[in-house]
Amino acid sequence: MNKILSIIKDEAFGGILLIIAMIIALVIANNSNSTAYKDFISLPLGFHISDFVFSKPLLLWINDGLIAIFFFAIGLELKKEFCEGEFKNPKNIILPLFAAIGGIVVPALIFTAINFNNEYVMRGWAIPTATDTAFALAILLLLGKRIPSSLKIFLLSLAIFDDVGAILIIAIFYTSKLSIVALVISVLIICILLILNILNVDRKSFYFICSVFLWLSVLQSGVHATLAGLVTAFFIPLHTKDGRLFLDEIHEGLKMWINLLILPIFAFANAGVNFGNLSIKDIFSGVSVGIFLGLFIGKQLGVFLFSYICIKLKMAKLPQDSNFKQLYGICILTGIGFTMSLFIDGLAYEVSDIFKYADNMAILLASFCSGIFGFLFLRFFANK
Repeated sequence: MNKILSIIKDEAFGGILLIIAMIIALVIANNSNSTAYKDFISLPLGFHISDFVFSKPLLLWINDGLIAIFFFAIGLELKKEFCEGEFKNPKNIILPLFAAIGGIVVPALIFTAINFNNEYVMRGWAIPTATDTAFALAILLLLGKRIPSSLKIFLLSLAIFDDVGAILIIAIFYTSKLSIVALVISVLIICILLILNILNVDRKSFYFICSVFLWLSVLQSGVHATLAGLVTAFFIPLHTKDGRLFLDEIHEGLKMWINLLILPIFAFANAGVNFGNLSIKDIFSGVSVGIFLGLFIGKQLGVFLFSYICIKLKMAKLPQDSNFKQLYGICILTGIGFTMSLFIDGLAYEVSDIFKYADNMAILLASFCSGIFGFLFLRFFANK
């Protein structure tokens, strides 16, 4: 039983479920049930108290709500790494940090070079800057011991900075009109979380209640609600007064739900691209070409180039027992954007089908090509 639970909690297992959820969504979206699928994810859900009405389509509940839990887990992991893990030593931060910056800058430049003359399309410049860790780890799982563990740690470390970069991009560039009242309420809740942390309170219910109210206030403020998940994570104590690993306990409890439920549901709700509506013009439009080249070409070049420069300038060392070919193979896998790219796409174009889902198709195709090419490169060429 313990072995089964450890497999379920593994991010690579989550990547396999993501692939299954994506395939199911694509099959449904391209058969006679496509209308039912679209109606399902557009189903309005909410509540009202007196004159206060809070309602959203199911898709936005998933993209604003469930994904906030995913970012909460990332925040827990980030805090753990900085306090007790790899990032406690500043030398271990340099390589994945530079790699993540390269993986954001180069894809964004490629997308901009292709679409700079279209103001609306330029809203999607950040779409090809994201990496889907679960998918990438699922492919590394298939490669087994051919890849040294140091490169897996490098990918995980890079992914953390990549996710933080995505959150900052969302908070800065995809924030709508701000509500000062909601922001003040958010700050007050953060102060309560700070007090709970200082007092080393170990009642999970207190943090849960605060996180829900923080999510609601951040959502109403105009800043994207996923930021609430990351902020809450930083106020979770590492240990209780009696020495219990409080943060680890919460993180371990979330892993199974994220792998089994949250990410597969997100994939199912966002990957349903109807290829029947696409024309050649849509497929080769600026937005789809920019996304594809940004993810498949820009991501691997940016991550590898910045890593190579960092290593050659002796700012960091090549991961232990690895070579540059293996490092490049890992860089190819960072072009798997999938969940985060689809998420940013929804923010950029407000879940619109103005491009007839050519943007979504480009994300799926670039992620697929990055995964296949990365696997083949690491399998047959990286050790030679």
